[in-house]
Amino acid sequence: ARQNTFALLMHLIKEKENAFVFARHEELIFTLVMVSKLQDSPSHAHAVVIMAHFTRHKENSKWIVMRLRNVVPALVTAAQSPNDGSRKFACYALQNLSQDKSCRQEVANTPELLVVVCERARKSTDHAEKLSAISILQNLTDDPGNLVPMTNTPQCFATLIRIAHGQDSDTTEEMRYLACDGLATLSHWFRKVATSAQSMEHVTDEEPKSPRSLFVPSLKVVTWNQWE
Repeated sequence: ARQNTFALLMHLIKEKENAFVFARHEELIFTLVMVSKLQDSPSHAHAVVIMAHFTRHKENSKWIVMRLRNVVPALVTAAQSPNDGSRKFACYALQNLSQDKSCRQEVANTPELLVVVCERARKSTDHAEKLSAISILQNLTDDPGNLVPMTNTPQCFATLIRIAHGQDSDTTEEMRYLACDGLATLSHWFRKVATSAQSMEHVTDEEPKSPRSLFVPSLKVVTWNQWE
């Protein structure tokens, strides 16, 4: 009966309107969160996939992060699952939630989230999962409020630098670009902080131009299969 229920939900959740309505059914959300924690159960992966499909609807992001306080921690737990599919779809969900500017600080400050995402970015052998984890980090850099949690998590800079250098054989050019973009964005915010307090007498009419080779942050986010 449980498997049939999940099969029905999997079919219905792929419609945009259904994703919006189902995300606001508190009993359903509570059940999915609890089942997602049963990593020995075959239903565990289904619960994570369904929660990932909720995040495809952009109007669900704030609702999930700000109102449903149990979903993001459950996704962090699922990102550490022994099930390959669960880890991948947990990353997809976090990737979509991190694209919303109003949610980025809340997402970044979720306990263990940055540590877990960095681990998936470094250690995952699945291309899609690795790319999604790197995209999460890149999305989260696009908020100056995340400088503190990302600086306080040593793995963040170490992971982005390792990927940017392409030290692993499975690191693609797209992954390297995202890592460079994330580092450039963090550098951009650090520069903003460093120059915001300079006194007016030190400001010259002609500011030195940046070298052409300097990587300019795109300030763009990356999502997973979100509806427009």
